[in-house]
Amino acid sequence: MAFDGTKIIMGAISIVIGLVLLPLMASFTKTAKDDTNVSAVSGLTSVIDLILYGFTFGLVGLGIGLIYLGFKQ
Repeated sequence: MAFDGTKIIMGAISIVIGLVLLPLMASFTKTAKDDTNVSAVSGLTSVIDLILYGFTFGLVGLGIGLIYLGFKQ
């Protein structure tokens, strides 16, 4: 059970990328919702929210998991 620094570093990078992308995704979502072509399709704005926020929070969750595994092993 040795300390695995590579998982911790990759986890930290994943968290940073997820947190940096979060405001960019939020501004893209706002711009997409204001577009009449996107709002004309029923349910597309909800799908855009789910995909973009799921991706960014998924990166943060992956980073937390990698950091946990790095300290556990």
